[in-house]
Amino acid sequence: MKTIFFDVFRYLFLIISKISYPLFTEEYVTIAGFKARYLTGNNQYLLNYLESIDTSFNYYFYTKSKTVFRELDKQYPGKIVYAYSFKTAIVLLKSKVLIITSGPDDFSPYPLLKSKIIINIWHGTPIKKVGFPKDNKAIKPFMDFTNSLDYFSVSSDFDGRIIKEAFKLNSSAIFVSGLCKNDYISINQNLILNDYPFLTKKIILYAPTFRDEGIKETSFIDLFPIEELNLLLEKHDAYFLYRSHFNTDEQKALIGYDRIISASARTFLDPQPLLYFSDILITDYSGIYFDYLLMERPIIFYNYDYKEYSKVREFLFDYEDNTPGPKVQTKKELLEAISIYIENPHLDTEFRARIKNKFHKYPKGGACERTYKLIKDLL
Repeated sequence: MKTIFFDVFRYLFLIISKISYPLFTEEYVTIAGFKARYLTGNNQYLLNYLESIDTSFNYYFYTKSKTVFRELDKQYPGKIVYAYSFKTAIVLLKSKVLIITSGPDDFSPYPLLKSKIIINIWHGTPIKKVGFPKDNKAIKPFMDFTNSLDYFSVSSDFDGRIIKEAFKLNSSAIFVSGLCKNDYISINQNLILNDYPFLTKKIILYAPTFRDEGIKETSFIDLFPIEELNLLLEKHDAYFLYRSHFNTDEQKALIGYDRIISASARTFLDPQPLLYFSDILITDYSGIYFDYLLMERPIIFYNYDYKEYSKVREFLFDYEDNTPGPKVQTKKELLEAISIYIENPHLDTEFRARIKNKFHKYPKGGACERTYKLIKDLL
């Protein structure tokens, strides 16, 4: 019944949009929530940028979450629109530019209208295969989505070529702007210190990728020698933050260890402040390390299941050549790598710099300004 309702809703909206266009179209810009819900990552930093300057156009943030709407409406009065309201339908009809950060459902339950200019400012630089689906049934919806995109933001010419091929885009759609969230990655994030004063200490951040498609999740307890890790942290007056995926929080497993702290998306929806305060990043196959390259600090790749993982998920480029740091598979190797980087954080500096320059055309930021200028030119 719910599916039928949404199908009818979308159909009616399409009809109304065709009747009202172009009479209804004005210089409105609407930014979608991530997965049609959250203000986090690139959409958050772009909205904040627009709030900080005088714009010649009306802009809004869209969410289908009533809770998110209530929270954000206090912070951005008049700028947040809730999916299921008459005002929102009018705003979307009037919007000439729609901005998404994920896929075709970012404005769910509304469809992406072909009459609009659609900019995908995306959510990160990919390391694993994205784009063209394996399932034949998904190909047409995928192509309908990619054909609706007018611009796709990337960080460099290198990943621009990857995105162009992955999403079957025209070269003119690739917008080498940098990612909005990275404008602020190296700018003071001290506001969160009031709630998390331990971040002033030495911080080691563990941010693994989410293992989907049948890949086994290994427990944090099985991955880390917790007692030895805790001793190492005490020795260096350091803290270890575990940023599990939103769906795999293991906070209970960390009880009893004051220096090992859960930093999941439930606590830190936006990871950028964590990257700012971290002295060492530990990851595996997550694209978060591309952002962290801008901090010019050590990265450890804990790829304990590389053989299994690489059989299921295809990488977009050579993993070994583009991951600037030690690749470790055991608890012992991991502890050794942490110890080495604590003592010598400048190790592998040249390797990191080379990969940073490869994946970041604008390491000093400016993505929000470039995106803003693009929008102004389109209106």
